[in-house]
Amino acid sequence: MDRVGLLQRLLGRRDTPDSVPDPAAQQEPTAAKPEPEPTPEGPPASSGALDDAAPSSAAPDSDALDSTDLDSAPDSAAPETTRTESQEEDGIAPTTSSAGGSRPFLVAVPDLEPEAEPEAATPEPEPQEKADDIFVPERPKRELLTLDKPEPPQRPPGTGRDEMMPREEDTDALDIAGSPRAALREAGLAVPRMHQLVRREGTTMWAFAVRASEALPWWLEIRQAAEKTGWMPVLLGSPEEWRDSGEAIIHEGDDELGRAAGIDAAELLHDKAAEAGEPARGVPILPRRGDTDFATPQHDGLLGLVETDAGWKIPAMFPWKGSTNWELYGAEHAAILKRWHHRFEAELVAMTYDVMELYVPHPPNAEEALGVANEVYAYCPDLLDSGVPTLEDLAEHMIRSKAWYFRWT
Repeated sequence: MDRVGLLQRLLGRRDTPDSVPDPAAQQEPTAAKPEPEPTPEGPPASSGALDDAAPSSAAPDSDALDSTDLDSAPDSAAPETTRTESQEEDGIAPTTSSAGGSRPFLVAVPDLEPEAEPEAATPEPEPQEKADDIFVPERPKRELLTLDKPEPPQRPPGTGRDEMMPREEDTDALDIAGSPRAALREAGLAVPRMHQLVRREGTTMWAFAVRASEALPWWLEIRQAAEKTGWMPVLLGSPEEWRDSGEAIIHEGDDELGRAAGIDAAELLHDKAAEAGEPARGVPILPRRGDTDFATPQHDGLLGLVETDAGWKIPAMFPWKGSTNWELYGAEHAAILKRWHHRFEAELVAMTYDVMELYVPHPPNAEEALGVANEVYAYCPDLLDSGVPTLEDLAEHMIRSKAWYFRWT
């Protein structure tokens, strides 16, 4: 077979669409080497087309083998091309030799590590308030309140008890007829000059000014000496509230103390509880009130003295109207305070415009607290509308404390 015709046929076969392109064919063209002149070894080539196309029955010569190899070259390149594409997908890109070689070679491209996202800064936890710190008063705590006589405050010698107080040489000259100063002095208490604050049916309330830091110690000293002197103390709050003989605080009444003797305090509290309705209930959340957490001694004011043998009588002797909106008058207060005095030795500490405070040396135990809280709620239902959420809170927060506080709004 004519070699030129065979080459042309082979070249024509490569250009068909079904053939796979040879990667070498995509390279830059190089200078073509001249074909050597074919030397015919067999019979001369026929000029007939049929003869050229007819297969030869003779054994294939070396040229025929070469043509077979050429025919199989595109087929063998196909897997290499597919492998190259697969490697490109896997991150291996083909490249050419730096020396300008004719065949491409593969270079492994390292996988790019994903950039680490910056970790979000963990916010520092906010400090949580301890449960015990929520309702603790900001003022400093005093020592546990007892009826033991406190030590007198230390003052520079020669200056007297206070600049408000008289000097020793002036003590006798400041005594006024009927005032408790002489009786207190005999009990070892040197108090400043007093004045009459309220007069009512032969009974007089005397008073003197005290600073906030001195109010509770003065009350304790005078109360401790009451069995000797016969005078009971009570903190009265601001002097402005007691102007005009306490007109804004004391109501009219004929014999409130006598009327108090005829009141059954338990029955009265039962009726007031029915009138107040059911209190809110729930798990207590308030901490226990401090034993010295009285409100009235936190400000300068007056300390009053009344000649009587029991502090619970004072709201009836000077009929207190701080809770008239709840229809409790001097006699009702005296009857209820007497009941609590007999049960818990409750003592009247303060009686201001609308606040009454008691010191309770022996408060109810855990079993009694809820029952007493019902009595306190009947006495002053405004407590559950002014910061105490439930009856259980009232029992734990105040009833089991030694400082009881009442305010009617």
